[in-house]
Amino acid sequence: MELSKTKTGVYSSLSSARMRRRHGLFIVEGEKSVRDTLGHFELECLICLKGCGELPDVPADKVREASEADMKKISGLQTVPPVVAVYRIPRQEERPADVGRDLYLVLDGVQDPGNLGTIVRTCHWFGIRRIFASRDTADVFNPKCVQSTMGSIAKVEVTYCDLPALFRENPSMPVYGLLLDGKDIFRAETGDCGFIVMGNEGNGISPEVRSHVTSPLLIPPATADHAESLNVAVATAITLARFRGK
Repeated sequence: MELSKTKTGVYSSLSSARMRRRHGLFIVEGEKSVRDTLGHFELECLICLKGCGELPDVPADKVREASEADMKKISGLQTVPPVVAVYRIPRQEERPADVGRDLYLVLDGVQDPGNLGTIVRTCHWFGIRRIFASRDTADVFNPKCVQSTMGSIAKVEVTYCDLPALFRENPSMPVYGLLLDGKDIFRAETGDCGFIVMGNEGNGISPEVRSHVTSPLLIPPATADHAESLNVAVATAITLARFRGK
């Protein structure tokens, strides 16, 4: 079945957070990412270029064919992908579910969707299955973020919530935070459970969240002549490697 003009208009608007919220939809682009996410989200439809060949195994009534011109309107990639999946955004509870004794990443105001996507992918690599994020953190369903996860969005849950409330409700869990006055992360004691807080790209961890940090950590520079800061996704990878590499 051919993709209608109305649906083309809806799906091409999903680069906007406002329109994603209005329609409750997001897109995943490219054959590998589509295959990695099928079955993990509710499928609205699978859009394929006319004559694109073999398709992922989905019900025929979910498949829509699109011209290259229409696919360009929907896709945010420079090269038009042969297939795009449109999924329903999962409903999220107002309060996060009970937190077990595990290791969680916490994001406080991370703004760049590319950074967020890379962080999700990094968490998947290091076995972190849940991220808690402040409500001003970038939207995980932003197309740039989704693309950066390379399919890992299906494996790592991102829960947006009030971070101070999260910490107050779990007082027995240590809260690690990357701070300039923290202990050398390669020498400090780290555990196998707790919250690891990463802050905003420009301002770091907010004062309100910082007040809950029980174990401040620092990734030390090698020399006095160093960059002003590390990219938050790079810092996350180094931090998780330290926690998982004990």
